[in-house]
Amino acid sequence: MSGPLLLAGLFVVSLLLLLRLPERVLGVTVALIVTAVGVGVAALGTPDRAQSALVVAALLLGASVITAEVAWPRVRALRRRPARKQAPPPPVLSGPRTTEINFSEYEVLDRIGIGGMGSVYRARRQSDGRVVALKVPQEKYLADAKFVKRFYREAEVLRRLAHPNIVKVYDYKAEENEHYIAMEYLDGESLEQLLEQTPPSYEQSVQIIRAIADALRHIHAQNIVHRDIKPGNVMVLRGAFKDGRLREGGVKLMDFGIAVGKVLTRLTMTGARVGTPIYMAPEQAKGNKVDARSDVYSLGLVFYEMVTGTTAFKGSYEAVVHQQVFEQARPPKQVKLDVPGRMNDLILHMIEKDPAARPTLDEIIDAIDAGVLEDERFDDPWAVTISVGERQGALRLLDASGRLRLSLRDLQGEGALPAAPSALASTRAGDLYIAVVQYRAGGNVPSMIRKLDAAGRELMTFGRYGLGESELLQPVSLAASSERVYALDAETCFVSMYGPNGEYLGRFGGRGTGRGTFDRPQLVAASPAGDVYVLDTGNRQVQRFSREGRYLSRLAFKVDRAAEELRPLDGLAVDTEGTVYIADAQAQKIRRIESGGKTGVVYPIELLQGEAEDAPWLMTVDPEGHLYVVRQGGQTLRRFAPDGRLLATMDTYSPVLAITMLERGAVPA
Repeated sequence: MSGPLLLAGLFVVSLLLLLRLPERVLGVTVALIVTAVGVGVAALGTPDRAQSALVVAALLLGASVITAEVAWPRVRALRRRPARKQAPPPPVLSGPRTTEINFSEYEVLDRIGIGGMGSVYRARRQSDGRVVALKVPQEKYLADAKFVKRFYREAEVLRRLAHPNIVKVYDYKAEENEHYIAMEYLDGESLEQLLEQTPPSYEQSVQIIRAIADALRHIHAQNIVHRDIKPGNVMVLRGAFKDGRLREGGVKLMDFGIAVGKVLTRLTMTGARVGTPIYMAPEQAKGNKVDARSDVYSLGLVFYEMVTGTTAFKGSYEAVVHQQVFEQARPPKQVKLDVPGRMNDLILHMIEKDPAARPTLDEIIDAIDAGVLEDERFDDPWAVTISVGERQGALRLLDASGRLRLSLRDLQGEGALPAAPSALASTRAGDLYIAVVQYRAGGNVPSMIRKLDAAGRELMTFGRYGLGESELLQPVSLAASSERVYALDAETCFVSMYGPNGEYLGRFGGRGTGRGTFDRPQLVAASPAGDVYVLDTGNRQVQRFSREGRYLSRLAFKVDRAAEELRPLDGLAVDTEGTVYIADAQAQKIRRIESGGKTGVVYPIELLQGEAEDAPWLMTVDPEGHLYVVRQGGQTLRRFAPDGRLLATMDTYSPVLAITMLERGAVPA
């Protein structure tokens, strides 16, 4: 009899599994079945078997709870069919829900914002119907007396301030069941939201920055430092701009929760770092004293982001802190070439690492009022001209201090170049020759050399791609005089000669071991007297030719007096007086060779980290005798005095492909 009962019990259990009953119901049911089997067996006179069945029932009954929590969910997961992947549910806002908030003096309407410390609600004051913004801390922080004190310190600070560009505080409450700050309700968007959606124009950016600077001037006059200037703490109200002008009170500075006393950050309040210190001043990042100048720095970084569309520093928390302390931001004009020079300079002044070097808020406002949207005229009679591999400003003009002043040509838009120039040369008349490497595409045979005027306008092209005598394969260097243009072709090792209007005049060189032939030639230069020089790196010499291409002599340096081996050379330039500059790779020096062949001033030159060892030094000399040197593919431009002293190192912020000194004359900016 026990056999049929057990079979019946197993059948019922199987049926229950198929029905997918809840685990606890299933466990209890199985235990009851086994108990029934035991009772049935006992009724038939087999108590020993019944006892075993009852023990099993007791174990099943006790284990049903554990089964529900541990084992059966795994069984349930196995018996379920794979479900389709669904989008994750939307995040649930933390903090008290609207329906759970009750204040005696305010009717809460809805939640309008949430942060790490609390939430902000739109509410209506019962007494007069005024709509306000209630800032309510999260309940978990209310047990911290220091947090509560700091939270209400914000209200005390703001109630003392009266400025159209600072959010107003009406009142606040700090009782057992009611904690809030009642502030002016602002109908608009944060600057952070605007930057993500519809960034302000330069004109709007300047007006917003001026308004915030004026607000900061007001709070600094009362010995208050904001300490947390960032786009998320600036509110731009709806209809803030009318006819292009910012109305009074159209921008509000908010969130003074850390405005006084010790620096209060999410790290100090919650024990966890949130986000990156993108707008933090270097002194604040180092844990040093923070004052009004720190707000100027943070405002400068906000200004930077508004005009460039990107933050000055990026990366993880640790990476940004390192950048804030040790690295200079890329100038705004290097990020967007149409940023006016005066605006660029003001922003860089505001984000000086040294607090003492930053302008005051009065100076910032005066500079804005004087006009930062009008770019300074670039009237210098000459300019350091470089080619870089950038879509904007592939051909750039720098002033004597290395600042980017003008872009002559781009790689995008109307009149764009097809590629960044691989070589540059200029004449005393202001003509600029550039080599742009292009290859044959179908029936189109491109010209490699373009002649531009000092303003970058194209005058003509010549030097077609090909294997013919007048054609070029890979022009890597150019030289120009009033009568001729010389193009060095690295592929064929020939120097092709052209007239000033592109007419072909012949060529010289070719592959060989010297005395008119070359092994890995890299640079060509020409003197006003008509001599032509070629840096022949494979043969470790600079060869000198007549203007027609006849070999004359060579310039080389022995390893030592007793040896015949020559030093490797990696740079060449000739100035307007005919002085030759040759880079001695072994000695890490640039040697100036006077017209009589005597070595004059020596310029010490060392490779920096990241500069290519196998690339040549690119050099050019201004009319005053200053030597500018950069490694090809590098972005550190050195400026030397005529006596050999290093005057400055300047970051070009883009790898330099070619360099020359352009005589501009009276070219307008």
